[in-house]
Amino acid sequence: MYDLCVGLGYHCESTHQIRRITGDSRAHFFDWLDLELASVVEAVETDFRHVLRPGLTDPFDGGSCAIDRGSDIRFFHEFRAEAPHGRLTQTDIDAQHPSVAAKFAHLAGRWRTMTASGARVLYVHHDAFDEADPGDMRHLAATLAAQHPGHRFDLLWLRRTPPAAGFLPDGVTWDTVPLVPDRWQGDDRAWDRTLATRLGRPGTPRPTG
Repeated sequence: MYDLCVGLGYHCESTHQIRRITGDSRAHFFDWLDLELASVVEAVETDFRHVLRPGLTDPFDGGSCAIDRGSDIRFFHEFRAEAPHGRLTQTDIDAQHPSVAAKFAHLAGRWRTMTASGARVLYVHHDAFDEADPGDMRHLAATLAAQHPGHRFDLLWLRRTPPAAGFLPDGVTWDTVPLVPDRWQGDDRAWDRTLATRLGRPGTPRPTG
């Protein structure tokens, strides 16, 4: 039914689960990033032009990650701390910024190739903190359609709890996956139930301990 399954945030849980279920480790732009839905929409609307512009990336949360002020995307894995204490400094970020920006420019190109192809894509937005509403999902779907005319896609909106009532257009569905305390990877059985089933891949449910 789908040629690709691509994550649209919120953080690492969705990337891990999509790769576990599909067996496909090919990288996509939003993989392993920590970002709100607004940042996803803006990145798509602007064709990624506001992401990782020079001079706008700083240490964040005590140096545990880097934040791109132009897009409000938090990078936990792309920048490496050189000091033994493991905290990013501005020097670390400035030295590594060109290579990280080049990586994401390549991934933006991969996104453009995918959306211009005939591939049918299932996008997954993991609303990990139940922040979005049906209007936000309509806006996301409309943005994808407007930026990429002719692109064939559906959108799966995953929350912790059911959303408030509201209209969702054809091709946009919701489901829930629970928070698992102290397990960033999430609940394998719940992800299998909702995602593997939609992909026609029943998977092998695993205990969540």
